[in-house]
Amino acid sequence: MATASPFDAAVRDVLDRLHSATTELEGARDANEVAQKAADLALRLSRSTQAVVGLGGDRRYTRLFSRTADRGRPLSDTAALEMLVAAGFGAGAAAPREVGRVAGAELRAHGQTVGAIAVARAAEYAQAERLGLEVFASYVALAIIGASELDDRWQSMERVERAHELAVEVLLAVSSHAAKGENLTDFYRRLARTVGELVGATRVLFWRLGDDHMLAPIAGGFRIDPAFLSRLKPTRCEPERDDLASQVVFNDLIFRANKTDEPPEFAYVLEILGVSNAISVPWRAGEERLGLVAAYDSTRPGGFSREDTWVLQKAGLAAGLVTRLWHAQEDLRKSVERLTKVDSARQMLLKNMTTVVEKERKRFVSDLHDDALQMLTAAELQVGRLAREGQVDAPSLDKLRALLEQTEGALRRLVFEVRPPALESPDGLTKSIRDRISMLAASGIKPEIELDLTGEMSLDFRSMVFRQVAEAISNVERHSKATEVKVSLTTVDGGVLGVIRDNGEGFVVVERSNLPGHLGLLALRERALMAGGRYKIESRPGAGTHIEFWIPLDQ
Repeated sequence: MATASPFDAAVRDVLDRLHSATTELEGARDANEVAQKAADLALRLSRSTQAVVGLGGDRRYTRLFSRTADRGRPLSDTAALEMLVAAGFGAGAAAPREVGRVAGAELRAHGQTVGAIAVARAAEYAQAERLGLEVFASYVALAIIGASELDDRWQSMERVERAHELAVEVLLAVSSHAAKGENLTDFYRRLARTVGELVGATRVLFWRLGDDHMLAPIAGGFRIDPAFLSRLKPTRCEPERDDLASQVVFNDLIFRANKTDEPPEFAYVLEILGVSNAISVPWRAGEERLGLVAAYDSTRPGGFSREDTWVLQKAGLAAGLVTRLWHAQEDLRKSVERLTKVDSARQMLLKNMTTVVEKERKRFVSDLHDDALQMLTAAELQVGRLAREGQVDAPSLDKLRALLEQTEGALRRLVFEVRPPALESPDGLTKSIRDRISMLAASGIKPEIELDLTGEMSLDFRSMVFRQVAEAISNVERHSKATEVKVSLTTVDGGVLGVIRDNGEGFVVVERSNLPGHLGLLALRERALMAGGRYKIESRPGAGTHIEFWIPLDQ
């Protein structure tokens, strides 16, 4: 059964609140009313305790409008300015009072900055909330421009209200497509189709800015056929360039051109594109510049209108929000996958190490029982026999002495394997390894040793390296049926490189992380990896075994 993803929930929550807020802006009749409503709506949109809208250019605010969650404690103008400064949109350099967590955005549209908006609360703002506030700020800026003396061409209230209605439809479409889209390409395709229908465009296309600063069309356009796409070439786009694409992407230029324009300033652009008219707006997520959104060939006699640029701009801002959230969700998904793998590896490591420890305990008990304890039992029986006979002859004493010597040797070996006494000495690693290798003679295995260890090593590090070598040698003794073994330990690349190679019967390494019957080899791998090193084993029947590990020296 299909279920909504966290991404869907995040997008729908932010966009639903944006839709509600922008809808309420429609009734405002002048710039002051828009600003006052915006402060109240920003408070609810961002779930803040304080909100302020400042109107004015160059971050010098001539009018301030504020709201607080506690209506009985309004903000003073000084406190409102301090919020704007804390949000990064104040002209003053003085350190503001403590205002909690702050988020803000410029009120900018059609290349004009008409003010700024800021909100504050005790809790930190999530990325989605900050992006939602930036999108809302652009709507507020357009509403202020449309309802004030800043642009006389927008004084027709019918046009302003129609632009608001179209913008709301864009938000509804973005919310719906974000939830339904299978991926970003599908989302862009759905949104391009809706925008095309709203602005009466024959074609709508998203252009994405790449890491190489090349602006190129992406898949998912509306009615973009191969022939049209073949006419479009990637173009370099950078903040310092003054070409048309760079101005749209980085300087928020709203491009609108028609072949019937006088003078035909951008006729060459239309000719290259092979269209009669076009509009393009920036596609961004906050200050991150993603590219641009363009519509081509209006189906209306007069071409694209200012209301159409409003709709396209809202689509670009909302699409930027969705794109940023989508990428954030994808990064989160990958992080969860990595953490899941790490946790699985940790669980497997714990299971493996527990198995290895238990195996070593059983081996210790088995060796103690099969070797030293049996020898002690034989010595006890010998003493009992001598006591019954009432006499002690030389051969019996020799036999008893031999049993006790063998018992002592077996116990010393067990103690040595658990903790070689020489390891306590700073230079005791070499002696401990030589002592362990010398024990191979009892198994009929001829050893070859190469030791070249330099640098200071902690006791823990010496113990770990010794355990690696001892484990490898024990596997040679028990499983390989080898007659020769070469042990090499050298200091390489800031660590100790160990190589143990035998001429035994070998085996098939089916899966390096799970070698049935060779838990000692598994311990070798886990110990090296846990220390931040590496491990490798190579073996095949009849060709012996090659074990290699590298462990970094203590930092």
